[in-house]
Amino acid sequence: MPTARERVTSILYVEDDVEARELIGNFLIEEHPHITVLIAADGAQGLALFKERRPQIVITDIRMPAMDGLTMAGHIREVDQEVDLIAVSAYSDTSFLVRAIELGFSNYIFKPVNFSKLHAAVTGIVKVRELKHRFTEQNELLRKSEQRLQATFDQAAVGVGHVAMDGTFLRINDKYCDIAGCNSGRVPATIYDFTHPEDLPVCRTHHELLLEGKQRSYSLEKRYVHENITVWASLTVSMVQDRNGKDTFMVAIIDDITERKLLEREIAELNRALSARAEELENANRDLTAFNYTVAHDLRQPLNLISGYCQAVSMTCGGLLNDDCRDFLQKAYEGTVKMNKLVNALLQFAEMAHAEPKQETVDLSREAEELAAELARSEPQRQATFIIAPGLSAQGDNQLLRAVLANLLGNAWKYSASRQETLIEFGSTMREERRVFYVRDNGIGFDAAQTKEIFVPFRRLPGAQRAGGFGIGLATVERIVKRHGGEVWAESEPGQGATFYFSLP
Repeated sequence: MPTARERVTSILYVEDDVEARELIGNFLIEEHPHITVLIAADGAQGLALFKERRPQIVITDIRMPAMDGLTMAGHIREVDQEVDLIAVSAYSDTSFLVRAIELGFSNYIFKPVNFSKLHAAVTGIVKVRELKHRFTEQNELLRKSEQRLQATFDQAAVGVGHVAMDGTFLRINDKYCDIAGCNSGRVPATIYDFTHPEDLPVCRTHHELLLEGKQRSYSLEKRYVHENITVWASLTVSMVQDRNGKDTFMVAIIDDITERKLLEREIAELNRALSARAEELENANRDLTAFNYTVAHDLRQPLNLISGYCQAVSMTCGGLLNDDCRDFLQKAYEGTVKMNKLVNALLQFAEMAHAEPKQETVDLSREAEELAAELARSEPQRQATFIIAPGLSAQGDNQLLRAVLANLLGNAWKYSASRQETLIEFGSTMREERRVFYVRDNGIGFDAAQTKEIFVPFRRLPGAQRAGGFGIGLATVERIVKRHGGEVWAESEPGQGATFYFSLP
């Protein structure tokens, strides 16, 4: 940065005449209030003060006791070659003038002092020094700016090159060399060097459009080939104009995108594999659905036949059978009813895989109240209390979300049947800044280690045999909630009841 020597911060005035010293000293102070004015009575005192304070301008008389002004100026010059010297004297002897010129005095003002000339001399020096200061300051800023620009150019994470109008490089950084092939020991002469042959035509076309002024810049992905290695790069070339709007050169920027290209290729191959796998799964699901319906249809006919014969035998021959035979017949009939229910459950579970949820506002509280009332009517002898939180709603498919509540409340009802008084609650809470709904009961509960198993189709926990069911209800709940983009999970301990949570987006 510019030093203090470049600007006038202080002036030394040396004069042995008291009256002149006071008069001119006051004049300098008044005319230059922002500059410190130092005053000495002779050359020796002036030299000491100069060495101590290092002023930028020295105004001195020539004839003085102890040390004359020219001798003092000679010593000052030995200390500082840049100081500005002004002589104020009544002597016009040629030898004094020559010596003053040799010492580098910029002005020689005769006494009696013309204050206008003195003011002009000092002001001129101040202005020149200020201009030098500004010039030095601007040069320093320019130097630092160029250093930053050079560092940015050389150390940029991308390749940068300045290109002449004919496509030859004017300047290129190391990163550009690494990408384009300079690391093989050869510096590309033009923007076409090391370019993959298949990419040359499009590069030349864009270059011609730039030269014709039909585009100001272009971007493309191209390949470089060096040492039998193909490097993919993203290239951007822009035209640069001078102040008069004339095209002067181009800036080319490249970035190595080889890794991205490899990833894109892997992703494309993975997508093709996933697409093929999805098609296989779709075909498998279609075949499975057809199989389910076929099995259901084929099972229903013999089941209905067995059920019908059981009822016919019971009605026509019931009086001829003993108690054991009638019991066997009843169990056979109940078995056909149970099989029919299982077939219906299987069909409903299969349908859930293809059901596309609608988006509507569902009053979950109202649905829960209706389902709770149905459960209470199914077993009026049970002591049961339902606590349904009011005003709970969600966005989703009304029919499917009702099935979720029906299964969760039905499970709570079944697994709390052994309690003297059943308590079932439906409500909501906040978990990690999202609304979560829950169904809680005071039933037999289950081991927390088995939580994941309860959502697996046909997987039934200990105690499920007494409660009935086929192990499809909770799997259906999970399937519906996930189809809505939510999650379902459970918390429980043996003998402490269970709480099932589900979230909806």
